[in-house]
Amino acid sequence: MPAARPRHRGALRRLLLGALALGLAAAGSTGTASAQDRPQVPSSSPTAPAPKDPHPAAEGWQQIDGTWVQVGATRPHVMPNADTFAQRQAAKTHGVTASPRNNYDLQMTYRGGQDSIGVTTGQPKVYLIYWGSQWGTPGTDPATGNVTLSGDPDAAAPYQQDFFKGLGSTTDTWSKVMTQYCEGITPGTSYCPPEANHVGMPVAGQTLAGVWVDNAKPAPKAATEPEIAAEVIAAAQHFGNGDPTQNRDVQYVINTGQGLDSDKWKELGYCAWHTFMRSSAGTLAYTLMPYLTDVPACGTNWINPGARGRLDGYGIIGGHEYAETITDQNPSGAWTDATGQENGDKCSWIPVGRNGGMFNLQLSTGSFPVQTTWSNYDHLCTGDDPVFANAPLLVTQPCEQTVQSGKPVDIPVLASDRAGRPVTYSAKGLPAGLRIAPTTGRITGTTHATGWKTITVVGRDDQGNSQSQTFKAGFFHGPQTGCTPIEQLNDPGFENGTADHGVWNASGYNVITPSTAHQAHGGATYAWLGQNTANDDSITQWVETTPGYSKEQLSFWLNITGSAQGASAPGGTAADTLSLELYDQWSGNYLATVKTWTNLDATDGYRQQSFDLTPYVAAEFGSTVGIKLVAHSTSGKTAFLIDDASVKLT
Repeated sequence: MPAARPRHRGALRRLLLGALALGLAAAGSTGTASAQDRPQVPSSSPTAPAPKDPHPAAEGWQQIDGTWVQVGATRPHVMPNADTFAQRQAAKTHGVTASPRNNYDLQMTYRGGQDSIGVTTGQPKVYLIYWGSQWGTPGTDPATGNVTLSGDPDAAAPYQQDFFKGLGSTTDTWSKVMTQYCEGITPGTSYCPPEANHVGMPVAGQTLAGVWVDNAKPAPKAATEPEIAAEVIAAAQHFGNGDPTQNRDVQYVINTGQGLDSDKWKELGYCAWHTFMRSSAGTLAYTLMPYLTDVPACGTNWINPGARGRLDGYGIIGGHEYAETITDQNPSGAWTDATGQENGDKCSWIPVGRNGGMFNLQLSTGSFPVQTTWSNYDHLCTGDDPVFANAPLLVTQPCEQTVQSGKPVDIPVLASDRAGRPVTYSAKGLPAGLRIAPTTGRITGTTHATGWKTITVVGRDDQGNSQSQTFKAGFFHGPQTGCTPIEQLNDPGFENGTADHGVWNASGYNVITPSTAHQAHGGATYAWLGQNTANDDSITQWVETTPGYSKEQLSFWLNITGSAQGASAPGGTAADTLSLELYDQWSGNYLATVKTWTNLDATDGYRQQSFDLTPYVAAEFGSTVGIKLVAHSTSGKTAFLIDDASVKLT
C-alpha cells in the first residue's frame, strides 16, 4: 500500500566515500561533510546562514536507537499500518505534508510500462520464501501438503500458502476486479480496450508456484533493502527461474520471521511493500512481508476473532501487495492515480460494513479477509467486477529503446501462453546482423545499422494461437539508454498538491500553492519556498533507486525572484538560500548537498536545472533516497519557485 515502491535492491548500502567526496567537491563542498557541518551556500558567498536542524521534528524525524528515521514519510509502494494511516490522515488538519489517504475521486491511468512490462498478463505465479533460520525446522501438514515451520508460532506460513492456493476459485470474485487493467496502451489512458493484453485471472491450485525455506543461516535482524533484493536473486536461482520469460508473470514474496525488523518496518510505520529489480534473469517483482502479528495495526484480528483472526493481515495486506503487483508489476510503470496510489492504496483500511470495506473472501481453501481494490470501471472500491478475458497467447510489446550500434544486442521478447504451451518466435524488420531465437524469443547479434528501425515480433503456439507486437529500436553510436525511462516522481508538476491529494512531503500547507502572487511554469500550481523566516520551507519526495539501474537524473524549473539584494546590486549579500539535498530513507542520514542557490542568483524567469545524481547515490542504488529542496530565508523577500520536476532512472 502506498505504493514504496517499490522497492528494489542489490547494491551496497553505504556510500563509497571516494564517489561522494568527488560529487561533493563538484557541488562546491569539500570532504564528506556530515549533516551538521555541511555548507549551506557556496564557499564564495559573503555570508552563510547558521547551520540548520537536519532532522526537524515538524517533518516527522525521530531518533530511534541512535538512528534518525522519518516516521510516516511517503514512500513509493508501501502499505502503512492502520495506526500510521490514521495518524497521517489526522495530520492533514492544516493540509501539511503528504499522507496516506484514499483518493476515491481520482481514476488510475497507465504510465507506459517499465522495461516493457506493465501488468501481469499471464496466470499470476507466486513464490513464497521464508527467509532465515529464525523460521525453525520445516515440516509438512499431511492433510494439506502445506509447509509448516517450528519458528512460526501463529502458523502464518500455512495460512499464507492456503490463501494463494485458493485464488482463482469459482467463488473468487475479488480477483476479477484486477482483470480490467492492461498494458500496451497510450500513457495517460484510463480504460483498456477489450483486445488489449489484460491482467490474467489466477487459476485455483496454480497460483502458488513454489515454497522455499531458506534457513541455512539467520536472516539479518534488520535487513536493508539491498539485502532483501539479494535474497530475491537467490530465490530466482533456487527455483531455476534464470530467464526473463520465466519471470514474466512471477512475483516473489520474501517473508521475514517473528521479532525481526526488516527495513525498519516497525519504526517507519508500515506493514509491507512491493517493488522490482533488474537482473540477468529479467525484471523480478517482489514483496517484503514481515511477521505481521508483531504489530497489531497490521491486521491482527482486524475482521475475525480468535487465533485464525490473528492472521487477518496475511489476507488483507498479502492480498493488497499481490493485487498491486499484478496491476503495476514493475512500479511505477503501470496503473497509478495522479498521486502515485495504486489500486490497493486507494482502498486501504476501509472498515467492514462501509462502502468499499474489507470483507471475508470465500475460497476453496477457506475464508480469508481481504480489502477491496480500486475499479476504474465502477469508479469505486469493490470486491467484484466482470472478468476481462485475454486471448490464449499474449506477446509483451517490447519497449521503445535505443541501443549502441556495433555492440552486442540482447532484447528479450516475452510471451504468456494461458495453457503453458511452448511458444515459437519470429521477427520482421531486424537490421542485418540481428536474429531472434525461435525458442526463447531473444533478439541477439551485432549490427552496424544506424537510425530508428520498426520491428515486428510474432509468437505462436502449437495450437495455432498467435499474437504480434511492433516496436521501435534506435541504433546509434555512443552509449545509449535502452528502454525509454519512465517518470519516477509522483505529481511532478505539483498539480495535485492539495490537502486531499498531496504526495510531496511539504513543510507547510501553503508551500505547494496555486497563488497568483507568482506564476507557475506549467499548469496552475507550483512550489513556493522562502516564504517563512521563522522556519525553513521545504519539499521532499522519496524515490527508489532500483537495483540494476546505474544512473539517476533530476531536473526541475526554477525561478528566483524578489526584492532582496540581487546580483545586480553592488555589495549584495546572500540573505536567502535554496539547497538541493539528498537523504537515505533507511538510516535518515544526510548524503549530500548537490547545489545551493542564493538571492544573488536571480533567474529573471524560470530556468531549467538538470543534475546527474549518480555520483551522490551510486552506492544507494537498491534503496530509497529522499530528494529535498529546502529554503532558508533571512530577509523573507526572495521567492524560490519550483515547478515541473522530473526524475529518470537508466
